[in-house]
Amino acid sequence: MISGAALSELAADELCIGALQYSDDSSDGESIGETPSVDGGAALDDVATTSPLPASQSPPPSTPPKLPPGPAPTPAPPVCVCRAASDPTYEVTRWHWSTLSVAAFRAHCAASRCPLIITGLGPHLAPRGLSLERLRALLPADMAVPVRGHGTMSAASFFGRLDAGEALYLADVPLAIHFPWLFDEVAVPAYFLHDFAHRTRRRLSIMHDTPSLFVGGAGTTSALHVDQMCSNFWMYLGEGAKRWITFHPDDALLLSPTWDAPEQIHRFAPLAQLESDAQSAASLRQARRLEFELRAGEVLYIPHNTPHEVTNLAATCAVSANYLDQTNPSREPGSARHANLRAMLDALGEVEWPALADDLGAHGGGGNGDDEAYASGATPPVGRFAAHERLRHSRPVTICAPL
Repeated sequence: MISGAALSELAADELCIGALQYSDDSSDGESIGETPSVDGGAALDDVATTSPLPASQSPPPSTPPKLPPGPAPTPAPPVCVCRAASDPTYEVTRWHWSTLSVAAFRAHCAASRCPLIITGLGPHLAPRGLSLERLRALLPADMAVPVRGHGTMSAASFFGRLDAGEALYLADVPLAIHFPWLFDEVAVPAYFLHDFAHRTRRRLSIMHDTPSLFVGGAGTTSALHVDQMCSNFWMYLGEGAKRWITFHPDDALLLSPTWDAPEQIHRFAPLAQLESDAQSAASLRQARRLEFELRAGEVLYIPHNTPHEVTNLAATCAVSANYLDQTNPSREPGSARHANLRAMLDALGEVEWPALADDLGAHGGGGNGDDEAYASGATPPVGRFAAHERLRHSRPVTICAPL
């Protein structure tokens, strides 16, 4: 696998965007616009008092020469958030997007099973914000929204009860099916725009099953599970904070799973239940485990087949998606799970998919511009899939039945 240190070296190589130069125009203007004083400023006052010029002969105000901007601070290097106690190579690191190229990110995914957090993308992904306040304005008050464990309720009721402190969770609700106009609010990080599901001849359901919306009150959880279809996962958190607990994919059987044959997936008991049982707890302690907090404005990447449990530490708003690439369709040849993936595999099998290096060369790393364009600032490191582009212009309507 590529450790945080090794990935840092890779990011510093030709694959890396490199540190962008940021400047605060307002602060530069204040410092440059100050008139320099001579002899502490007193001499200028004396001259103005003793030898005033007629207004008609007054020289134009002098403009100090604009000084070249100084070097902007370089974004912070990647930081290791935490490591597994039993295996320091299983870790999660935080990277500012300007120090992590699409190519370096995809190289990490190809070689590692470690999660990764990307910071600084919020203003590009959701320029108008992704928050309870913003969603309240975008969802019609009388719109029926699916709430986990409560069926459907009006958006007004959902937000009102959330404000009152109820532990309600609008969880994993597809944007394309329920809220297509939200594609006008939230883009996709360039790191994931190469998704194979959007590059097949046959239309796959995963194209419209994700991205999906998560809005939950403090204390709501997603119990221990792995995502279906052997898919990788990303999440952008717009508001709030989430506590994530992940386990190394190779240690999934240490979590006492049961096999769900109809769904072709392993099922897990909640962590609290596993920890309360002596036999399960003993096995659980052998698994490589990470526990960390995802903060507002951050993007999280989770490799496929990673068991994870998530708790909302405050009211949260997030968008997430699953995706496929060179890392996952061929990971489990002959596995029982593939019986549930036949349609997807048939569609993927029609295409001779390029190797990672060739794919990076053909699509500039992300399928939306290239790393050089992102580095120059000419192209924000975000985009949209063609299948979702037209959906962003949808608008909710209310149809009244005749009396």
